[in-house]
Amino acid sequence: MSKKASAMKKLFKSTIAVFTTFVTVLFLSCGGKDNSPSPVNCSNNAEKATAAATALASDPTNTAKCEAYKNAIRDLYKSCANYYTGQAKQDLDDFLATPCN
Repeated sequence: MSKKASAMKKLFKSTIAVFTTFVTVLFLSCGGKDNSPSPVNCSNNAEKATAAATALASDPTNTAKCEAYKNAIRDLYKSCANYYTGQAKQDLDDFLATPCN
């Protein structure tokens, strides 16, 4: 086998290995939870938290809506972990520990 054919074979194998790794990572990352840290989950959970806040604002004494809002905030907090640190993290933890009634 010539050097050129050998080099092409190595390049082909390397390309296949990189492609397989990329597809595997892509496949595994698509099955994550809605609250795993990622920009997509952070954005989706921000929309859910906004909807839950709107629902709670229309009926602020409703315990179920309060719990739904707190769960939406918890998911947002977990999926946007880089944004909530230090005092903001402590404030969110305190809020989530406060009962709805």
